Amino acid sequence: MYGKQQWRGKEVEGRYADIMTFFVRELGNGIDVKSLSDYPHYYFTVEYMKESIKGLIKDNSPEIDAIRKILDTTNSVVTIEADIITFDHIPVDLFNRCHIIYRIQNKVVQNLKDTDTLSIDAGWYRVSQVTKCNMMHINPDNYKFDETV
Repeated sequence: MYGKQQWRGKEVEGRYADIMTFFVRELGNGIDVKSLSDYPHYYFTVEYMKESIKGLIKDNSPEIDAIRKILDTTNSVVTIEADIITFDHIPVDLFNRCHIIYRIQNKVVQNLKDTDTLSIDAGWYRVSQVTKCNMMHINPDNYKFDETV
């Protein structure tokens, strides 16, 4: 939900699709720790992770502390979004304990036919590929049931 700090709804992306999720773009006044176990899944956006990096540089990141608190006090799954800017700054403990959705922005993918293949080169003979028809396809209509917390 654009313009919202925190909201809830069913996850529509990735391997945890269809699970009730608490989404966090900004920490704001914090996350209500009394109701942490109310959600089986917490999702921290790339904007949130960019803000957390600023705190890590100063050795004080309430954003990272909030994620760790959820991981340490609940049985909930935590997903964090990463991009080319944030990925290398994810603390090792979060990298190992969280589900990561890595965002690659490229408008060309939308123009591929369903039978075309997306190939991601990660180095010498290290390639990951998927045909477009086997990918999840998300559009704005998928988010229509999200609600502000």
